[in-house]
Amino acid sequence: MDGISRGLRRTAFDRIALLSAKPGASPNSETNELERLGAECPAHPNQSNGIINGIMKSLMPASQVEMTIRELEVLLALCRAAPSIKSLENADKLLQQLAPYLAESHSQLFQYSPYLSEIDPSPWECLTSSLATAIFSLGLKFPSLHNDALEAFKSYLDSVKDALQDDEITRYTSSIAMIVVSLLGFLEAAAVNAEFWTHQQRLLMLSSVQSILQEKFLVDVETTFSTIRNSHERPLRQWKQYNRRYNNIGRPLGAMLLSQGFMKLLVPSTALLLVSPVTLRRRHILDELMEAEPNVNVTTITGANGEAETDDGFKELVAGYADFAVEGIKLVESDSDYLKISTSWQQGLAFSVKSYALVSYCCCALLEDSDTDVNVLVKWLESTMADPIQMADESLAAVTLKIMGILSKNDSYFAASLSRSLPRFIVRGSPSALTVRVAAHCLAYVLQFLSQDAIITTLYTLSNVLSLSNPERAVATNYREKYLNFDQNMGSAISLALTSEDDKNHVFESVIEAIVGVAKSCRDEKIIALAQSILLQKINKVNPSVDRKVLTEVASLALVTGPTDFRTLLKSIAKHAEDAEAANNEPFMRAILDARIYLSRNLASAEDTALYEIYLINLLECVVAKGDVRENEAKRPSDVELAARGIKELLAPLAVLLQEAEKHGKTELAPEVATLFRDAWYNCAIHGFLYGSKLVEESKDHFLVIARNSPSLVSDTRGYQIESEMELNTVLRRGMNPPNTVEHKRKLAGLLRTNDAEIKGLTYPTVVFLEAATTLESLRSITGSCTRVLTYFVDPALKQGPSATCMSSISTLAIDLYLHEVIRQELPTSRIASQLANIFLLCTHRVAQVSHVALSSADKVIASVPAALCQKASLFALLELLSLMWTGCLDEETDEYNWRSEFVSPKTGIRVELSDSYAQRRKTLNALLARAKVWVRAALEIAPMDVKGLLATYLSEYDDYGTVGHVSLGRSFALEMGGAVPASDHRLMPIKQFCGIQTDTASDFMVQYTTRQAYRHADALAGHDSPWVDGIPLDASMMTLSNGEIDDLESVLAEMQDRARGRKHISLAEVRDVLKRAAALLCRTKKDECTIVMHLVQIPFALFTKPALNLGVSLWMGVINENPRMESRILAEIAHGWEWTVRRRIGLFSPKLRAPDAFEMKMEYAPSNPEEVEREKRHAAGVIVPHLRLLQFLLSRFQANRHGNVNIQRIFQKLVNVTLPAMAHASNHPLAREARFYFILIALQIAHAGRYTLVEKLQVRLKERILSAALSWFANVPCWTFGGNRLQVKAEISILGLVAEQLKKGVTTAGIKRKEELLQILVQSELGRLTTWLLPLDQRKEIPGGRRMMVEDQVANLLTVAWTESPALAIFLLRRFQSPRLESEVRTLLLKFPEKAVHIPQALPLLLTDRIPTDVSWQLKYLLYWHPLDPISATTYFLPSYANNPFILQYAMRSLESHPISTTFFYVPQIVQALRYDALGYVQRFILEAAKFSQLFAHQIIWNMKANAYKDEDATIPDPVKPVLDQTMDRLIDSFTDEDRSFYEREFKFFGEVTAISGTLRPFIRKSKAEKKQKIEEELRKIVVDVGVYVPSNPDGVVIGIDRKSGKPLQSHAKAPFMATFRIQKALQDASASSSEVDLTEKKDEAPKTVDTWLSAIFKVGDDCRQDMLVLQLISSFRTIFASLGLPVYVFPYRVVATAPGCGMIDLIPNSVSRDMLGREAVNGLYDYFITKYGSEDSVAFQEARHNFVKSMAAYSVISYLLQLKDRHNGNIMVNEEGCIIHIDFGFCFDIAPGGITFERAPFKLTTEMVAVMGGSVESQSYRWFEELCVKAFLATREYVDRLCACVVLMIDSGLPCFKPETIQHFRERFVLERTEREAAEYMRGLVNKSFRSYTTKGYDQFQLLTNGIPY
Repeated sequence: MDGISRGLRRTAFDRIALLSAKPGASPNSETNELERLGAECPAHPNQSNGIINGIMKSLMPASQVEMTIRELEVLLALCRAAPSIKSLENADKLLQQLAPYLAESHSQLFQYSPYLSEIDPSPWECLTSSLATAIFSLGLKFPSLHNDALEAFKSYLDSVKDALQDDEITRYTSSIAMIVVSLLGFLEAAAVNAEFWTHQQRLLMLSSVQSILQEKFLVDVETTFSTIRNSHERPLRQWKQYNRRYNNIGRPLGAMLLSQGFMKLLVPSTALLLVSPVTLRRRHILDELMEAEPNVNVTTITGANGEAETDDGFKELVAGYADFAVEGIKLVESDSDYLKISTSWQQGLAFSVKSYALVSYCCCALLEDSDTDVNVLVKWLESTMADPIQMADESLAAVTLKIMGILSKNDSYFAASLSRSLPRFIVRGSPSALTVRVAAHCLAYVLQFLSQDAIITTLYTLSNVLSLSNPERAVATNYREKYLNFDQNMGSAISLALTSEDDKNHVFESVIEAIVGVAKSCRDEKIIALAQSILLQKINKVNPSVDRKVLTEVASLALVTGPTDFRTLLKSIAKHAEDAEAANNEPFMRAILDARIYLSRNLASAEDTALYEIYLINLLECVVAKGDVRENEAKRPSDVELAARGIKELLAPLAVLLQEAEKHGKTELAPEVATLFRDAWYNCAIHGFLYGSKLVEESKDHFLVIARNSPSLVSDTRGYQIESEMELNTVLRRGMNPPNTVEHKRKLAGLLRTNDAEIKGLTYPTVVFLEAATTLESLRSITGSCTRVLTYFVDPALKQGPSATCMSSISTLAIDLYLHEVIRQELPTSRIASQLANIFLLCTHRVAQVSHVALSSADKVIASVPAALCQKASLFALLELLSLMWTGCLDEETDEYNWRSEFVSPKTGIRVELSDSYAQRRKTLNALLARAKVWVRAALEIAPMDVKGLLATYLSEYDDYGTVGHVSLGRSFALEMGGAVPASDHRLMPIKQFCGIQTDTASDFMVQYTTRQAYRHADALAGHDSPWVDGIPLDASMMTLSNGEIDDLESVLAEMQDRARGRKHISLAEVRDVLKRAAALLCRTKKDECTIVMHLVQIPFALFTKPALNLGVSLWMGVINENPRMESRILAEIAHGWEWTVRRRIGLFSPKLRAPDAFEMKMEYAPSNPEEVEREKRHAAGVIVPHLRLLQFLLSRFQANRHGNVNIQRIFQKLVNVTLPAMAHASNHPLAREARFYFILIALQIAHAGRYTLVEKLQVRLKERILSAALSWFANVPCWTFGGNRLQVKAEISILGLVAEQLKKGVTTAGIKRKEELLQILVQSELGRLTTWLLPLDQRKEIPGGRRMMVEDQVANLLTVAWTESPALAIFLLRRFQSPRLESEVRTLLLKFPEKAVHIPQALPLLLTDRIPTDVSWQLKYLLYWHPLDPISATTYFLPSYANNPFILQYAMRSLESHPISTTFFYVPQIVQALRYDALGYVQRFILEAAKFSQLFAHQIIWNMKANAYKDEDATIPDPVKPVLDQTMDRLIDSFTDEDRSFYEREFKFFGEVTAISGTLRPFIRKSKAEKKQKIEEELRKIVVDVGVYVPSNPDGVVIGIDRKSGKPLQSHAKAPFMATFRIQKALQDASASSSEVDLTEKKDEAPKTVDTWLSAIFKVGDDCRQDMLVLQLISSFRTIFASLGLPVYVFPYRVVATAPGCGMIDLIPNSVSRDMLGREAVNGLYDYFITKYGSEDSVAFQEARHNFVKSMAAYSVISYLLQLKDRHNGNIMVNEEGCIIHIDFGFCFDIAPGGITFERAPFKLTTEMVAVMGGSVESQSYRWFEELCVKAFLATREYVDRLCACVVLMIDSGLPCFKPETIQHFRERFVLERTEREAAEYMRGLVNKSFRSYTTKGYDQFQLLTNGIPY
């Protein structure tokens, strides 16, 4: 067997033993394996008789039977496995087997084997040590075996003693040699496991060992090994080899080695008197004692078994240990023949014995109550230190110094003496570097017990040695030490009477190391700084050798210094480096270089990155600082060379630092560091470090490392800024003068040989920049990275022009160099693929130039290395980028106005940022797709099978179900490429165009894909361990399941269905697993399996979520296609499930999902919240989409089987018959339109197909019911769509068109023909509305006037049909067709049959109009049953025009009471105004009743009544309604409970104190702002915040504090408004989506969460705020209208509350600034402001801000027009942080204007600067969005004109100045209700155009500038 096999077998034995003993092994396996291994080691018989190998060996020990190498290896393996044994039984067996071997290990014979020599250091030592270690571990781990183990060791020692007493044995040289090495093994193991014994047992064991090591034996030992060394006899040849081996490892065999082993065992024995075994294993006892507290106090000692020692026993014990130590010292110091020290090895052993003895004696001496004499120890230490030979031994010197330090801990005088003696030792003792470090550490240790002055004095004492002024006697002392009585040779002073420079330099180096060691050990920043300062001052003061040593040591000291001192050090090094460079001091420059490299190697690996960053910055700053001259300043060539040399010296440290940092993952760079890197490269280029130059070639390795870790010269954010890097950077201008410009252009032309013409016209900074870029990116490309260069084109200066052309050449050069290196070095394809993936990513860059260059680069890479695209990393990246880009383009259709900039691939983690321009997105996608086809085909040419395999893998991994399902361009592209025929396929190419037919390999590709899927188990869940699927297989064996297994599957399915029906949470993964297994069974079974079919269908229905139904449809289709006989059963179950949804009213039939009515929603004074809209959209889609998915499935199955099984047709007919009646109550949400008409389409097709199976009467009945179901959609208020999903609207238009076509087919009769006509007209109307919404700017012609009149007449003629079908249908016809005739006829029907319309609240305004008509009388009684109206409409019935009719008043009261207080709360101003007409007290009663439910409502009513009690701001002219208000107020306050009254008093007291501040300010109106502010703060400090009080404008939050320093006086000539800030605590609203019947998650009750915010408000006195209140109330109404349609526009109706006549408070708009303030800050315009704040137009921040600007502009433009907001100067327009505009200050609205003169004749304010922000052109995408949103916002508001007017009409008599007699009429006219939707859209677009082209807007801004100084 050779050596390799032997090593493998030995390793195998170890593995088997360890595996059998490891914790994870089972008990039985452990026993079996250990017994099997133990069988290789036969049991030892006793010595009297026994059988060994079957032969009687009387009186022969087992050790005399030669052990084979195999047995030895097994035995050693068992020993190594012992610590891992976990079973007591096995441990006992192993102990019984190993103990006999240990007892005889000292005399064990071994059978000869050449591999025996591989056992280090000798078989006997290894065997004894291994056996002892194993037994130690067993005895320590298993206490019950401790005594057996103890007995084993006793037997071993007794056996050794017996052997030594046997003369027959001792006369053999080899026998004594075996005993010696065996003892060495035992002592070594015992020293490691000394805690095995108790203290007394350990003392006895040591005594036993000492009894062996008697003088006679030691003499014999020396004689034996002397004989071995000198003998040439063959029997001793082996021992001669062992002897040499021991010598080679520094352990010469002999008596001294045994003594060393004994003393080594003594150290832990005595150390355990002081510390625990755990501590002792952690570090050396002396190091532990140096860390311990002073005055060690040990009075009780316990052993390993916890047995305490008595006092007497303690002293005896310690004395015994001390005696052993004393004997060890005497042994070394004696002059015995057998201890003659003849070699350095033996001398080292002797010193080692002494060091162990000193440590042991020290441990004994430190024990309290010990009789050990410390003075004896001190004398030994003194003699040791006095002997240079002994102190030359590093181990002994270290022990001596440390013990002296420990002794100084408890004796301050000794510490002081030692602090003076140790420096002298360092200077005079010529110690080694290691000893100096120990001495320095001990010196620092001693100094910590002295004052800081002593430390400083010591440092200066040492530093004086370095002074050349007094070399002979640098430091003197006039004292004698108490303990350290050095001889005269040591002297009393530190002197330098040295004979040579080498000796002197050695002392200097020792002193420097000592200073650094003391400083490090002290761990005090001040001491470290002092040491650093002392050493730095010695540079250039002694000699060059000292200078180099100082630099080296200071560098090591820098690792523990603080940031400030580290910066000081670096500055000093830089200064000395400059001096050395100037003086051409090469040695010193090398020393500086070494110091810097040392710092580089160590700082990068440190955990604290602060010093690393400081050092990196310093090196870069040094590079940048080289040759720094002013612009136009000439430089001499010598200066340039000197600067270049200085830069070169910095390259190595910088490269090493970056390389080490790269290893430790420190690759992120702070922005300021990245800037320094760029400046460094610029400076290098200025000084001639160019690619290919001699300077770069000389340091190329360093440059490559630096280049690899450098950032690009153009930052990632540079593309978002206007200025170029070349325009801003000052380093680029260094040395800029004509000669230098010409020279650098020449050099750049040498680098870019094809760009001479472009280079001639470049500026100096641009040339330097391009030089640096060429150098950096060329070097980076050589290192294997070529993509950074492509990002340079984001810089504005590099997008076009000559510089862009040069940059293109640089990128080409970089790519070429990269490809050259790829081929030259044969880089792994995986690395190239990684680079290619990065290039693909840049192909999608938002900056077009970057994308263009990246495409060209990818062409080059793939052309050179097409295999790079045959890797998963690159190919998958390309496919994912195609998908992401396609998704980004699809966003235009799925969420038109809410663009996303960032897209992330969940598969690969690729992240792309796209522009907001969808045109650019499409262009980028088309370019990438076209190139991708070329690239992938190129890869297919070389490796078709590999590429197609990767494509198949890509297709199999998907989890991206989105808006359009699993549609993905990446997968479509992969499928297309998978079917491509590569040109390299010589067999298929000839038939590619066979018979003129295009042939591909798609079929073959799908075969491969299907085969792969068969074994991939695509849906296996990693780590999924579900109880649902245990024991259920998923393979072809499903068809052979036993009945029991099928029963188990049915049980699992039943339990899952019960959980789903019980609304308990089930993960989709579990459902998928179980249902797939069920489907697998059904695909192959020949039985009915009705139960499994039922569960397979009903479980998705029970869950009824989009993912569940998608899964269900997929599985149902699979089963039907695989097993057609299951189709009827599955369809029947689906019909049953559908019927279940109808009965349970879930999904499409849910009564909870209704079309949102803005005026029945909660109105809020808050900014528009797109998250709310998104949640509502997701919720509605989640409810409706499951039914839509089912309808798609049903239509497909019906079309596939319409001529097939009659039973299947009957299933469909039944499904339709069940559903048709329910359609009248189905959801009328806008998103339900598609699903409802999809069902109508299916029903019409089923009815048409039933003409062959149904009699004509049934056909007519069915179609009539279908028509009724379709008309039920139009029996609701007409609605637009919800959200910005254009695909949704297009789908609705398509389905409506199909319905219109299908209506023309099938049976018809005279009875249903009119219904069909009505439905056709309504469908066409709906199509027109949807088309207008989809294409709001489309200028298609509207229906001509004559044609429109004809349509209106047709509708009027069909009115009776509509009324008969549904009164609601007839009533809502008026919302679709503006026809006086139609309105009259509908009202006539309503007057005749009012009882049929009582469930339609919208019918009541048509019946009553704006006053009680004369033709209405008996109909009023039906008001008692009429469905309630919304709150604002109901409140209008309190107006005088309704003559206080009791029926109407009671209806109004009932309507108000039917709504929650949170809804009516919004209409407090209108309710208070209704008190004017409350002759019968209904309104007052409502107020009193509502106040009982809400104190906040009561408070708001009171404040509003106070504000309306007077007509003027000074409360001098009472309003006629004042008595009613006072009475109502009194009754309201009197109705309060005690608790409510207390709350009321606290709140009004608090707010009164706040508003009273304005009154106290009036005397200060003429004073300075500072005085007014001081007064406000003084008053604020007086206010006490009571519990529960709030600010009137924020009743939903509680005031918990006031910022007392926030008071700020505002500008006013005669009034005293001020601002204050409050700390508000609000309850957090639940941000989750509304719960629905599809949510199966079990939710737990949680405590309400709150959030604290700061609210700033303005308090006014003397200003009427009621008009602002009204306008903001209307703006809030508009906000809700927009939100009800999911329209993505933005408004911010901030809160204003009038609390008394002329008093009120206004919330400040946070994080915003007025447009005029921007003008005062010298911003030229809004566009400039946006550029300055958000970056260039290419930046995401700018595009997001522009998008927000567009959304807010659209909303406020429409609102400004409708409310006729005037005085729209720049002081009344705010811009917030997100870029939204917000209008404020509504003093002029409706029919009034500033000064009564209508300067502002434009419909709304739309200036040139606003258009500039929106793209600068009316053709831009943003401007088009603005127009579209304006049109849609206008169309949305027209639906609510009556209720908007109601808000205003109730305020007409309030006395607000904005009202004129014709105000309401004008307000209604602005909605152009007489126009159709398309006409209204054109009208609004005309208003936009008129506003943009209006000159009066600019004229009014100029007027404001001249009169009020408001800039524009």
